Amino acid sequence: MKLSTKGRYAVTAMFDLASHGNGEPITAAEISNRQSISLFYLEQLLLKLRRAGLIKTVRGPAGGYILAAKPSKISIGDIIRATEGPIALADCVPIASACVKSGCCSTRSLWEKLSSKVSKVLDATTLADLCRGMKI
Repeated sequence: MKLSTKGRYAVTAMFDLASHGNGEPITAAEISNRQSISLFYLEQLLLKLRRAGLIKTVRGPAGGYILAAKPSKISIGDIIRATEGPIALADCVPIASACVKSGCCSTRSLWEKLSSKVSKVLDATTLADLCRGMKI
């Protein structure tokens, strides 16, 4: 599994909201400038995060984005799934029918086990952990 730019930038944007927000809305432009992420690309990610219920938008002149929950309640796994889809090391893990050999594959159980371990680490790590500088 290689985490794409979408997932990495989404985690970075959420970290920015958690560490700079203090409950106040932050504009996409502020996040873009601080994190050196293209504003156009960031807005696409923020839309996915909003649709997943991880962030909320605040309208008006002092508007922007805020976290939908406390940083301690938002896992990195939630963020990755919102932007990347299922966490899987092989296409056959989330959908067995994705591979014609899934019924007789001798390595599928290995990919399932590894995917499960990765998911557990990502689900056990929260934005609050990142803000505290947690070493994994």
